[in-house]
Amino acid sequence: MAEPAPPLTGVVAPRLHLTHVEGIRALAALTVYVNHAYAQAWNPLYEYPSGLFSLFSYSLQAGHLAVTVFIAVSGFCLTLPVVDAGDQLKRGAFEFFKRRARRILPPYYGALALALLLIATVIGEPTRTIWDVPLGLDWVAVVSHSLLLQDFFGTGKINYAFWSIATEWHIYFLFPLFVWGVRRYGVLPVTIAAMLAGYLIRFGFDGTRIVRGSPQYLGMFALGMLAAYVVRSPKPAFQRARAWRWGIFALLNLAVVLVLCVHWGYRAPEPYFPYLDLPMGLIAMSILIYSTVNPNSLLTNLLNVKPIVFIGTFSYSVYLLHAPLLQLLWQYVLSPLGLDHGSIFVALLTGGALMTLLVSYGFFKVCEEPFMTKQSVEKERKRIGTAPVTP
Repeated sequence: MAEPAPPLTGVVAPRLHLTHVEGIRALAALTVYVNHAYAQAWNPLYEYPSGLFSLFSYSLQAGHLAVTVFIAVSGFCLTLPVVDAGDQLKRGAFEFFKRRARRILPPYYGALALALLLIATVIGEPTRTIWDVPLGLDWVAVVSHSLLLQDFFGTGKINYAFWSIATEWHIYFLFPLFVWGVRRYGVLPVTIAAMLAGYLIRFGFDGTRIVRGSPQYLGMFALGMLAAYVVRSPKPAFQRARAWRWGIFALLNLAVVLVLCVHWGYRAPEPYFPYLDLPMGLIAMSILIYSTVNPNSLLTNLLNVKPIVFIGTFSYSVYLLHAPLLQLLWQYVLSPLGLDHGSIFVALLTGGALMTLLVSYGFFKVCEEPFMTKQSVEKERKRIGTAPVTP
């Protein structure tokens, strides 16, 4: 294992180079794509594959757990400037909400409008695929998606990937409270409190709409915050924590996830997601710490591979658009060819993935980049360079 970076000593550290975080985002987005490409090819609502391709059924869990990684990464990136500012939210809560709205909402509403247009024109009829889930629109679905309440109402309608956007959006409103708690009590108590609150809500309101919002993600977001303090804070306790065996800790939690997935199987995995989210959140936290404090490690170098970093810069657009694009490919290109399920899956992982990336990047240039900060745009343009990044 590579030696950790030297500890910080009482001064604000130079800004970190976070291209490897873009790599993490890219791998998470691609995992979600593989999950939904599998579902598009076979649609586990109706049938399950057999033979070799049954192994890919575990992508049902992997797709959800990739969202868990996104949540932890969000907590990590939003907290880094808080650490540098001495546990303060720069320019206050209102400015934070304004920046988050500018970054998240324009692409989201663009993707929402596109999905509604496609449903109204070319992919609005049931086809016995996973895309049947977003159909059957009503005013509840349209209003809830417009207000970012789709994790509670109309879940899965319009675009089945949109639920997590609402979940993360709601967590943003608690972030100033988290920052206040960190300043008053410390990041570890806040992380524990967020974890307990999230799981108490999840199991205390089991069977209600509230659990659709995955309240356990409060804890996963807080784990990302804790990772930011470990890699960034000049306090001696965090300096010592940087030298812990984070790589080994990540592998141990990965073993837990794999054992549980094999034990529970891949059919109807939703009831098991809260139990898998905790070790997955710990994996994400560990990888964020290890890859940041060990910039020359094999893991960090892999995350910094240029094509992966490039995809990470527009991974949000990939996440927003991939579901209707999969249906378009299936309905108008692959299904008319009479291909079997396995061949459709392979096609979606190759040419389909390339087309999705191309369209998503075009969407990024139109609906994301114009609303990003100057520093973020520069990072995207230099996506493989060493320009400093301020999340």
